[in-house]
Amino acid sequence: MTSIDGLSAGSAFAAAQYGLQNANDGISQAASNIAQRTAEDAVAPAQPIATNTDTINTSSNSTPTSTRLTDDLIALNVNERNAQASAKVLGVADEMLGSIIDVMA
Repeated sequence: MTSIDGLSAGSAFAAAQYGLQNANDGISQAASNIAQRTAEDAVAPAQPIATNTDTINTSSNSTPTSTRLTDDLIALNVNERNAQASAKVLGVADEMLGSIIDVMA
């Protein structure tokens, strides 16, 4: 790839590709978790929230389904934004390479 002052257009493309791949993996994982939780809720609907705080189990192993679902939805949103940012990096790298070609031609 073309290199200007130690910066490589190839590294920008590689970073964008790496970012897109990681975002894709994260989106797939979050979507899978959401689908799994939805299926679990269909089989065993969530229990109503107890109004007496003495009966609530505060164990770290018992995370409410709604909290896990919220975490998965947040992860889905974060990975979507990561994909958008990586796509923008790819677009800028493409423009940069086009400018370099125009200057050298």
